[in-house]
Amino acid sequence: MSEMNRREFAEAIALTALVPILGASAGPVRWALPVATGSPTTTHAVNEPGALAKALAEAIRVQYGDRLSEADLDVVTRQIEAGLERAEKVTQVVLDNGDEPDFVFSAIRPENVG
Repeated sequence: MSEMNRREFAEAIALTALVPILGASAGPVRWALPVATGSPTTTHAVNEPGALAKALAEAIRVQYGDRLSEADLDVVTRQIEAGLERAEKVTQVVLDNGDEPDFVFSAIRPENVG
């Protein structure tokens, strides 16, 4: 499996933000990179959400349960689990002290723009 570079990561984030606008079906958003078939995250996501995802979904059920069906809560739980897995994947990326962002914002325009 190839590693995701910053540009591919930014594209994945932008596409994730566009999913609701484009009318994609409800469900967890998948990363563009394939996950190894024997990885624990894949097996974990297919079978059963983790304890943290269940606890967060329970908090949503307590607050909004009168407006959500069991199927809705199941989708919410799976989306929470997918988000937690993506967050874990992002924290595993090793950055050196000298790594810069893909782009740098500067409010001052350069003098020699040609």
